[in-house]
Amino acid sequence: MAFGLIPAGTITRETIISTRRIPIAGTTTITKGNVCELVGGYLANSPTTATVDVNHFVALETIDNSGGSAGDLSAPVAVSGHYVTVVADGAIRPGARLQISASTAGQVITTGGGGNKQIGWYTGKEGGIIAKAATTPFQETFTDDSDFPPVAAADGDIIEIYLGL
Repeated sequence: MAFGLIPAGTITRETIISTRRIPIAGTTTITKGNVCELVGGYLANSPTTATVDVNHFVALETIDNSGGSAGDLSAPVAVSGHYVTVVADGAIRPGARLQISASTAGQVITTGGGGNKQIGWYTGKEGGIIAKAATTPFQETFTDDSDFPPVAAADGDIIEIYLGL
């Protein structure tokens, strides 16, 4: 279930921090919106097990290096300090600290289980509900949640996170 129109892997707020391009590990496909990390100096999808003391990034494009060697291709990534969209793996309460998912690579969960390193916190998700009246003239109304406190995210929602600590 994707929530809203903004896809995962989108920088949502302007910052003075630049994105980076990082060489991809061999035989690896990096998917837009996935949380990634460096393994042996090359970008790889974050594993579902704890990785100690490494920076995490969010892929801004899908790059297929499945048939290539390490460093053949590079991927643009959001680095610490960006507000970026990712996919939630389970319910996440507003303001929660996040870590990589222990069950779905590239997604995020609330910290507290699995021992994975904290990578940032949940700031909200794209709001808005369009309702259509049941009788003529079938008027549409739009309720925008953007002016209200963030709501809890459900499994599979595209959410905005602050990447970093």
